[in-house]
Amino acid sequence: EDTDAIHNSTLKLTEELTKAQRKIIAMQEQVIQLKDEVRSVENSSIAQTVQRDLRSYSTVISQNCSVAMAPRKIQQAVRKATSEKPAEEVDRSCNLMVFGLPEESPNTKVEENVKRLLETLNEKPLITNCSRVGSVKEGKVRPVVVTLKSRETLLQLLRKAKELRASKTYCKVFLEPDRTPEQRSERKRTLQILSDLRKAHPGERFVIRGGAICV
Repeated sequence: EDTDAIHNSTLKLTEELTKAQRKIIAMQEQVIQLKDEVRSVENSSIAQTVQRDLRSYSTVISQNCSVAMAPRKIQQAVRKATSEKPAEEVDRSCNLMVFGLPEESPNTKVEENVKRLLETLNEKPLITNCSRVGSVKEGKVRPVVVTLKSRETLLQLLRKAKELRASKTYCKVFLEPDRTPEQRSERKRTLQILSDLRKAHPGERFVIRGGAICV
């Protein structure tokens, strides 16, 4: 009887795991679909920019200019719409974001504060730039963006970030990579899905690997 009970319990757990994995796959497909929709919107935005510029140039040409000017204006419109990069498109590959690090006193530099934090991890990386992000507001701790010398250094610090939980001084400080607004939104959605899965299946261990939720 005990053997049958164990067997039935195993089958039940297997079925629940299969259902959970199917839900995960469905959610990941939704994420892929969202990414496709974002790309579609971006392409649509470019097309609208080209069409708007073309209409503008067409009106100017018909009223004031020679038709011979049209091809050059068209080329300029296409180049303008497709070559301009968003202001957010910057190199973030060596940037470390520090959240929850208390604001400095007037006589202290933010880099000194960051160095003390990283020394807790037995790390003394070469920092090329370091600054707070956002405007000063009473009661609000601004995040810090730290630009490191290499990508390898960034990954090393991220691997050790969980060690801060054991620190009395920095237990509420978090280290993360510098993400774009789109990446932050996507991660927020992924974390929400992860939270929902953990609540629905408290006996399962769900984790995020490579941006996807795995069991």
